[in-house]
Amino acid sequence: MEEKLDNNSSSLKWEQNGELAQKDLLELIERLKNVESENTSSELSRLGTKSNKKD
Repeated sequence: MEEKLDNNSSSLKWEQNGELAQKDLLELIERLKNVESENTSSELSRLGTKSNKKD
């Protein structure tokens, strides 16, 4: 059975310091916001904003 890979489900890139690459982190947060409850989505949005300010 051949498994078709979705272009959106690429491997996550990890930085040398052990953290998730910024682009991948933001993409992950956006995907999670689409499937989580409104309350959790709000917290994920806050997390995404916080991670943007880190750079």
